[in-house]
Amino acid sequence: MTQRVTRTKLDYAMKVYINRLVRVEKRPFCYRDFLDFEMNGERYSMTHGTFRNKISKLVREGFVQFEYRSDIAFYSLKGVHFAKPKRGVVTDNHTVVPSVSSVSFIDNLPSQRHSVHDIRLRFNIEGIWSTIRSTHPEIIPNEVSKDISLLPIRMYDMEAKTVVHHSAVVHHSDTVSVIVACSMKPVVVDHEGLIRLSNLLTLVEERLSALVTGCAHTMPQLSQIHIPNHYSWIVTMWHFGTDSLSEYAGERFEMTWEDGEHALLRVYSKVMKDGNGIRIRKERQEYPGVRLDAAIHDKLRM
Repeated sequence: MTQRVTRTKLDYAMKVYINRLVRVEKRPFCYRDFLDFEMNGERYSMTHGTFRNKISKLVREGFVQFEYRSDIAFYSLKGVHFAKPKRGVVTDNHTVVPSVSSVSFIDNLPSQRHSVHDIRLRFNIEGIWSTIRSTHPEIIPNEVSKDISLLPIRMYDMEAKTVVHHSAVVHHSDTVSVIVACSMKPVVVDHEGLIRLSNLLTLVEERLSALVTGCAHTMPQLSQIHIPNHYSWIVTMWHFGTDSLSEYAGERFEMTWEDGEHALLRVYSKVMKDGNGIRIRKERQEYPGVRLDAAIHDKLRM
């Protein structure tokens, strides 16, 4: 029963997310958009095979349509068409601007230091969901998934969202996921930037520890739970790249493609906060699948 309800919820979230990508972000979508995505404060994921099955069903139902293939297949809502990028990319108002490979000015733009944003982390602790649920009745789980979402923690223009997944949900047994949203001010991969990220994740550690500390003493049937150091958490996904130092005054645009390492590459114009205008952002959507300390060490060597 739980699996059927969960599948229904995933199907609904997928449709809502498709509408947002096509009608709000005004772009076609591919399977990479659904490997790990968020809707209404909740995180969803699916494998490439699951995406193929679901998208085939949506095509048969007439909800979406195949648009074009550019290394990977792209889709859109039924009746909403996007031209296949060749030597250009379609902008919001259908103006074509030159591609990255054909225009040297993008590669030659002075850039800021490498940085990461939209960081997704995950770790497992046996019994954490039942412990929080038993000792904190004021925290109400999601009605359908039963996942426990904690209030976001904000610091340094970053926001950390934490979800403790219910043990009955397939593939999410006592899993804690943390999302660090910092698209407007990415974490620069240097000493200062990494201290910012570490301080924020330390607060997440402390919040989780406060929820479970002492539970084993007040409720003897519960085991003592220890929150692992955030450097041991697994980085499931992040966006790695650079922003241009100078403002961009041309047409708004976005270009997406997949490289030989199966990482999703994007070059797009980004509206920044605090009057910083529009910058060109070049990024890779990566799936490290390793501990945070190992993932950071790899980027520091670049």
